[in-house]
Amino acid sequence: MSNIKVAVIGAGVMGKNHLKTYKTLQGVDLVGVYDIFPEAAQKAAEMFGIKAFSSLDEVAAEVDAVSVVTTSVTHADVGEFFLNKGIHCLMEKPLATTEEGCQRLINAAKANNVTLLVGHIEQFNPAVEQMHKILNNTGMIRSLTAQRMSAASGRITDVDVAMDLMIHDVEVVLSLVKDKVKTVQAAAVRTPDHASGKDYITALLEFENGVTANLTASRITQARVRTLTVTTDTNYIDMDFINQSINVHSQGRMPYVNQEEIPEWMNYGLKGSVEQLFIPTNQPLQAELNHFIACVNGKATPRISGENALAALRVLWEIQSKLGFTNSVAEKMAFAAE
Repeated sequence: MSNIKVAVIGAGVMGKNHLKTYKTLQGVDLVGVYDIFPEAAQKAAEMFGIKAFSSLDEVAAEVDAVSVVTTSVTHADVGEFFLNKGIHCLMEKPLATTEEGCQRLINAAKANNVTLLVGHIEQFNPAVEQMHKILNNTGMIRSLTAQRMSAASGRITDVDVAMDLMIHDVEVVLSLVKDKVKTVQAAAVRTPDHASGKDYITALLEFENGVTANLTASRITQARVRTLTVTTDTNYIDMDFINQSINVHSQGRMPYVNQEEIPEWMNYGLKGSVEQLFIPTNQPLQAELNHFIACVNGKATPRISGENALAALRVLWEIQSKLGFTNSVAEKMAFAAE
């Protein structure tokens, strides 16, 4: 099978990460890069020894697939352009900034029978992959708690903390619970320096099956935290996204032979255990791009489809609505210099 010819659309920080990673993949020919700022495209092209395209039409004429790593408000137009030309697309999250934009991308991919993969990269974190396996073979999920906190980032300036950070955990939680969200509640921390409340928020989701999820995202916390805990009816699981680690906590009856052996100060005994799982680490972006190429070659189905990404966005938009963020503000949100 011939190599897949790929280009990256967007030469910002994340675009360069895609370029660097594609250069390492087998079965891929990294052809070039395009950016609305020609000097940025030229600089990236020289860095990676590839072509700097001058237009989207020029890109479409030479490639089989693209990574779209542009500002969020451009995703619908750029992605639809390529999908309608029969070119496979990996769209960095969010899929688009409006329901209408997301549907355009989903429909274009279906109409042209091409791959649409959305770059929710945490799904390629080996700890998240292992969590899916654990929860498929354990008791019923009762509740989840996700924390994604850090100090302010100079890279992300024109998007609230929900779309910047919480979107990751919303998408992961939805993929684990596999049910519809029934109700959404949200609150924001407002301080003299952060009066808008857009830098520290907490959301409570209740699913139709009774599961609850408590999500916190912060850009004013002086520590980098990326954790998810899950309470099931058989154990308690804590996961660290950064360390790519999982601990499973369990309790059971103490192995007393008969009731006479139970100490007088307790009616029953409990034995606790903590199992630290061995998880081979990986580079999530490399895993994501390899998965994309496998989808293009017909060897895999997109792990995060357009429909999956839109479901997460709908919950995110509801959280923003509960916090008083207007639709016009939400629609304008974009990741600067991805």
